[in-house]
Amino acid sequence: MYYNFNSMTPNISYSYDKEADILYVSFAPGEAPTAAVELNDNILLRFNRAEKRAIGLTLMDFSVLVQLTSYSPTAAEVVPITSVERPPLPLAA
Repeated sequence: MYYNFNSMTPNISYSYDKEADILYVSFAPGEAPTAAVELNDNILLRFNRAEKRAIGLTLMDFSVLVQLTSYSPTAAEVVPITSVERPPLPLAA
């Protein structure tokens, strides 16, 4: 399955393995990552280490991740937040 979010973003593709319950998201289809890091027990960030660029995400137990919950952290709880930003596009000379 392939989806191009809009003309301002690169080609982003995704595929879902129903049997393994894993969603694969690729920000650079066809490009192999050189490293990966676990963001938590269910999310793996794949990237090109030399270019410091995200290649994709692997979301394990996807059906569990997308379930609606009624959990709300209290003011005393620390809730980690992860953010990945795309580097700015180079300016044409």
